[in-house]
Amino acid sequence: MIGLLTLAVFVATFAVIYRWAEGSHLAVLAGAAALVMIGTISGSYTPVMALRSVYFETLALIFGMAAISALLARSGVYAYLAAGTAELSQGQGRWILVMMALVTYGISLASNSLVTVAVVVPVTLTVCFRTGIDPVPVIIAEIIAANLGGASTMIGDFPNMILASAGKLHFNDFIAGMMPACLILLAVMLVFFERRLGDWKGSEIPVDPVWARGEALRHSAIDRRLLSYGLIIFGVTVAGLILAGPLKVRPGWIAFVAGVTALGLGRFRDDEFFSACGGTDILFYGGLFVMVGALTSVGILDWAVNWLEGITAAHDRVRAILLMWMAAAVTIFVGGGTSAAVFAPVAATLRLDGDGQAAWWALALGIMAGSVAALPGATAGSLAMTQYSGFVKRHPELASAAAAGLQFTHREYVRWGMPLMGIFLVLGTVYIAVLVG
Repeated sequence: MIGLLTLAVFVATFAVIYRWAEGSHLAVLAGAAALVMIGTISGSYTPVMALRSVYFETLALIFGMAAISALLARSGVYAYLAAGTAELSQGQGRWILVMMALVTYGISLASNSLVTVAVVVPVTLTVCFRTGIDPVPVIIAEIIAANLGGASTMIGDFPNMILASAGKLHFNDFIAGMMPACLILLAVMLVFFERRLGDWKGSEIPVDPVWARGEALRHSAIDRRLLSYGLIIFGVTVAGLILAGPLKVRPGWIAFVAGVTALGLGRFRDDEFFSACGGTDILFYGGLFVMVGALTSVGILDWAVNWLEGITAAHDRVRAILLMWMAAAVTIFVGGGTSAAVFAPVAATLRLDGDGQAAWWALALGIMAGSVAALPGATAGSLAMTQYSGFVKRHPELASAAAAGLQFTHREYVRWGMPLMGIFLVLGTVYIAVLVG
């Protein structure tokens, strides 16, 4: 009975989040409080158990990388890179897509996809409308590239930060285990867009030439002092993460110290401080870990592990691949961070032959594939849609141009994302099968 009630609260919490994305951290905190209360009354999940279920190293990683990313963004370097890349494309549709996708991937290696998309999408909208190219395929490619960049490293996005703590993985592990696969998938994505868009004639949209001549890319001024601080802190952090394994230091605490330093040097205003710390994300994931701990305490995740072992008949390769596909399916609806928190305890129980870390890479690839399928699964999908709508509203003269092109809707995103998820899962299956041996 307690198990069913716990599961019901968990599902209800994410139903609320799915319906009302704003304030998701408040919904998770309320759900966590409810589960601790239920557990305390029943004796199945005490506050001490809830505290032990939190991956504090993950929260330290989120804090540290958010602060460093905020410092670099405040310096103007991200916007400068995006604008410079857009200008190098010389208004050619295929080069706009390729170059903006590559710079998005590069920024996402060290910044979460929300920060990345917040920087690159406004630049993309300006350059695409100015040159008469439909921006929607380019923005979709950027969202997917941001997910691939985040999946490539330990510090790129929240799911890998969770997996690093749960699996006691290091920075170098992700570089060796995830980056090669993600680079291949990035190349496949670019080929997919090129084949589907063809000569780009179908992506041209009518734009008032007077507006196009008057709308110039706005180069962000670089604050050299903040940029110097940011690059030094980032460089020292990466060096520390690379050496964390030999030094037997957990990466989260290296990132935490770097984050404190970044906040001290960043000259953030009082109203920017909470955001620069990644405060909302820390509250969300702290509450989420408590909720997942409640599922574990009542045996729901143990049941999932036993079920997975039962249907795979102890075949390691099949078990890892099934975990990947299951994670992808769940991520479509609840997002990558939630899937990582839910499936991490399951992955921790898998003892695979061959590459002993293959279960973690299977889970990471599954989460990444699911995140590209639909906007709810994509960390920055909703933000990109909001930016598109806001840009058109601010420029009513572009309404006819936007209407002539592809509309940025959930359905339009799925038209691109769902086939790519299938391709990514098939290629990921081959990759994991080779690793497991």
